[in-house]
Amino acid sequence: MIINNLTRQNHLHHVKQIFQGAKNVFIISPYITKNIALLDFAEFNSLEKVTVVTTLKPFDKDQYSKINYFKELYNIFNSRNIEFEILIDNFLHGKIFIGENTDGSAKAIITSANFTDRGLRINNEWGILIEDAVEIRKVKNGIIDKIKFKSFNEQKIDACLEKINDTPEPKGDINPIKLNLSLLFESRENYLQIETSATFWLKPIGVSHDTIPLSEKFDEVDSNLHFSKLKPRGVRRGDILICYAVGHLNILSIYRVNSGLENTGNENDRWPYYFVGENLTPNYGREWAQQHITVTNQKNFFLQNTALDITPSGKNSFGSLMRGADKLKLTKEFGNFLLDKILKIDSDLEKL
Repeated sequence: MIINNLTRQNHLHHVKQIFQGAKNVFIISPYITKNIALLDFAEFNSLEKVTVVTTLKPFDKDQYSKINYFKELYNIFNSRNIEFEILIDNFLHGKIFIGENTDGSAKAIITSANFTDRGLRINNEWGILIEDAVEIRKVKNGIIDKIKFKSFNEQKIDACLEKINDTPEPKGDINPIKLNLSLLFESRENYLQIETSATFWLKPIGVSHDTIPLSEKFDEVDSNLHFSKLKPRGVRRGDILICYAVGHLNILSIYRVNSGLENTGNENDRWPYYFVGENLTPNYGREWAQQHITVTNQKNFFLQNTALDITPSGKNSFGSLMRGADKLKLTKEFGNFLLDKILKIDSDLEKL
């Protein structure tokens, strides 16, 4: 079914319909209403949990209205014994409204309309209603699994309100502002769901006579990561590839193997084998040249400050890579050290 705002059977009407009788509802929208009366959750007698996925971007005035709205919702839900979860994704752009019922059925509206009065009633917006519970669950899980930060509970909302009191909303049309609530975000532990059995590999990119330029970005969501004509043994789906530039040795980004081994099919290719790599650190990959993190300075720091090896052989050198190898297996300790460091920078860059 196509949904629009051309009649009274608008987005708001259909959102109310899919929430009616639902046990769990999901509001996934970058923009959130300031108007607590837009949707009366008291109408939904079967409701047990409400999950909101939205943005909370630093230095944006929406921080004020969203936090105040969420506090009002907590007051309502606490009185009705309804669980409330707030998830922050500052890359969110899509809008989806989901109602999940006790019998396992579900309905969802995928739309251009934000969860605002104008979006649900007035603007020229179009969406589609779907009732395939399996596909709805895939969409929902795909969104929630990508959330990097712990959910906001009422205590976190209260902490945000204290920060707001210290930095009151400026009068007039002033944007950006000084308020940065992202400083209160807490990263989820292992939000990337790195497998405990994953192997860490150091992988060079580029060639010595044509090094990666400092202006090149490594912020695509995934990339084909190529290996030589010798089939890359040992690398498998779920492994972690820490990629660095031949020559200046800067770490470019970190990837998770997300496919089986592929081949270009071109016998003249110097690097015919490849895996598709999911980019785990796209923010870092966009700004790698400003970080000055090289495999050499990180190796030296790790060896000087721990009693651990960087390679399983205990040789603790990159000799094989310097001689043209297309990968080097790392110890879990050194691999996790590099991953944690780059992820921290990636997360900090997201808050700017």
